[in-house]
Parts: sequence; structure tokens; C-alpha cells
Amino acid sequence: MKNQEFKKLIAFRIKDKLEYVSNTIVTKHILNEKTGNIMALAIDYGKVYIPRATPFSTFIQVIEGEAEVVINEQSTYLQNGDCIIIPGHTPHTIEANRRFKMLSIILKSGYDELEV
Repeated sequence: MKNQEFKKLIAFRIKDKLEYVSNTIVTKHILNEKTGNIMALAIDYGKVYIPRATPFSTFIQVIEGEAEVVINEQSTYLQNGDCIIIPGHTPHTIEANRRFKMLSIILKSGYDELEV
């Protein structure tokens, strides 16, 4: 998938490229390559984002507002600027108790090592 909106070597402010839509989760793919992807999301109040399962870790950063990340049935609340790394093969959801914007980054450099 070629991304015409985000061009390499041209600065942009992701929050300005992402608009809320009532009762919707808006996604924009910034980069989508074999080695990983970067996606921005605007999630309206009351919506729950359930990402597709992946064997790779996912880095999440809230770039506006607040989000509730539920990992293995344990809630973590993130505010503007907060980040979290979710290990691969880990069930999780991202919930909008208030509307918010976030970045999701997945690097496909190798499978996560299982912790013992």
C-alpha cells in the first residue's frame, strides 16, 4: 500500500493530519513496510480498538487525550505523552473513556523471546 499523504523527508504534525469522527476509529498508515509499520489512530469516546494479534511487540504512545490499555485483563491508563510496550502474542484492547489520538509502532525485526 503506497501512502500518498505522508512523504519521506517532509515534516508534518501527525495530530493535525488526524481528525476525530463521531462514533468511529480513524486510522492512518504512516509507514507500512515488510519490516514494520507505523499507524496513527483517532479514537472517539466509547470506542474500543482491538488490534489484530501479532507475534511482534507493539509500541503505543498517546499523542492527545487519555486512553485505557487493557493487557491480559489488567488496565493501564495513559495520558498525553505516555507510552507502553505490549509484548507479542499478548491479548489487549485500547479503550476510549475519552476520545484520544495515539501512535502504534510495530517493528518486525524478529520474534519476541518468551520470558520464563
